[in-house]
Amino acid sequence: ELVRDRDTGEPFELALQIGHQVAEAAMEHGVLIRPLGNVVVLMPPLSITEAELDLLCGAVHAAIEQVCDQQG
Repeated sequence: ELVRDRDTGEPFELALQIGHQVAEAAMEHGVLIRPLGNVVVLMPPLSITEAELDLLCGAVHAAIEQVCDQQG
């Protein structure tokens, strides 16, 4: 779940579509994730390799930082 403030749990306004923005940014890094409001869902196959898992996690992390840094 993506929140504006991790300490208080203050959410982003749904109108900002932060989950969608993160999913769009993740595509720029080569991975597909599913946004559900302010939640992003990862659904890797059971056959995922460690290298692919590293790519997935790195891309999602980069996408979250990219989008959240824009929000200030």
